[in-house]
Amino acid sequence: MVCITHLELCPYCKRIALRVCEYEEPYPRVEAECQCCGYKAYDVPMRLTQEDFRSILDKLGRKLIGEVCIDDRCGSTKVIRLIKEGSYAEYRCLECGSEWNSDEVQKAIDRVKKVQGGLRNGNRLMELLKAGEGECPLCGWDIGHMHVGYAVSIECFVCGYHTDTREVLPQVDPSSLECPEYERSEETG
Repeated sequence: MVCITHLELCPYCKRIALRVCEYEEPYPRVEAECQCCGYKAYDVPMRLTQEDFRSILDKLGRKLIGEVCIDDRCGSTKVIRLIKEGSYAEYRCLECGSEWNSDEVQKAIDRVKKVQGGLRNGNRLMELLKAGEGECPLCGWDIGHMHVGYAVSIECFVCGYHTDTREVLPQVDPSSLECPEYERSEETG
């Protein structure tokens, strides 16, 4: 894991002392810590149990056959099949308009099973969750990543994988801090 580091404005002490560390592996994420006041922002990966895997694979199986909308935010059962050729099918949700095909969902299922199998073989979860920019680290669906403050938040609407973002606010009065090596931001107005 290579960390690309730079300093930014700390939201707590208002000094340019927030050391932001951007990681590309195992998936795009950010950790930030203020060198002056101690403010921290980071993401916490989802813990996955065997029950979680069963639930995720059941949900993806229902999406594979078009029983439920691909998007958990919709969750509609009003889905129509557009095309059916052998094992390949295309679906559309009548509520939100989402479209998907069975090949994409099958790839997501295979990827989840690969991670599950890797965990059984004694690998650590963070060694198995690999994703590019905007991809779900578990199923690989292109979901886009959101920023919550400085941390990167992942919420997959297909398989349900998510990260939690945490902020640690220091128990220090920002006006009492003496950090001459880090300049204060200018007040606007």
